[in-house]
Amino acid sequence: MDVLKSLDPGSNLSTNKLQFILGAWVLSSLVEPKQKVSAVNGHVDEDDYTKQSIYSLFYSLYRSMGTVRSDRGAEYELTFNTWGYEWPKEWGENPNEQNDPQIFGQNAYTGLYQFDALKRYIAERDGKVHIVELGCGTGAGAHHICKHILKNCTYECVDMQNAAIETARRKFVPTLGGRLTATCADATNLKIKDNAADIIAVCETHVTEIGGQVTAEDEKFFNSAYRILKPGGFLTWGNAIPDSTWQPCFDYLESKGMKRIEVRDVTKAAVVARDKDAERVDAYVEQCLQRFHGFRIPMVGGKRRVEAELAMKNFYRNPGTRLYDDMATGADTYKVVLFQKPA
Repeated sequence: MDVLKSLDPGSNLSTNKLQFILGAWVLSSLVEPKQKVSAVNGHVDEDDYTKQSIYSLFYSLYRSMGTVRSDRGAEYELTFNTWGYEWPKEWGENPNEQNDPQIFGQNAYTGLYQFDALKRYIAERDGKVHIVELGCGTGAGAHHICKHILKNCTYECVDMQNAAIETARRKFVPTLGGRLTATCADATNLKIKDNAADIIAVCETHVTEIGGQVTAEDEKFFNSAYRILKPGGFLTWGNAIPDSTWQPCFDYLESKGMKRIEVRDVTKAAVVARDKDAERVDAYVEQCLQRFHGFRIPMVGGKRRVEAELAMKNFYRNPGTRLYDDMATGADTYKVVLFQKPA
């Protein structure tokens, strides 16, 4: 069982199935031709995993874990699968709840709407804008924006992972009186009508990850965003990706006629967030590892436990991992950018 490549994004794995799958993964170490997860920094080569499989596992795992305790004892359900960043002082007062265990994820979503040009656009419409988010995860960010930031907006959040969308439909959609809908679909092949959205939101979506290039998948992703946007509407996008990839992405968007309005680099603030969030992540990963019996199998369980721990922490960009180092050195940069479709 190769959990890095074999799982279906349409799955919503039960706890029992996760127990079986992770147990099979532990036992597969006996015949695995090479170790795919670095035991030093959690790095996994791009060719050794698929995002469809990894996030099928993660979102099913988050649902299975339910309510956990943070390092400070606060109870919460992990729904913000985001790195986020410390709120920049130059942006003014932070409107988010500072003691929330997932504050940095809230910051990442709120930060998408801090551009003056976008604020004016929203104010001119009395806040009655329609947002489509591509790659929404569990919908936690969508819920946060609808409930706390843009209280008159409507919002459709889209993700290819069924487990994530089921969490959105269970936990967030019912609380907003019809203002939020959750759609399970591939963002590169959507049935949403042309010119449907005032704003396209993209927050740490798993695209544009190959250094220095825009892939065919990336082009399809941007084409979807362009098609769905109303003339004069905005694409607001935040992510940590290879620094060399930003300019090719900008060039592609501008080739379609999109206007670059503003680019903000929050990399240093993102590193601060990872430092401050490390103990919460450590506590969460430890609770996950304790939950699954396969890691207690004699001889092989301990080895796989180390791999699982480091792989999870790497995807969180925890200190000591490869993805953290990439951001700390500037190989990856976290930027929040705003583009406008021509009117």
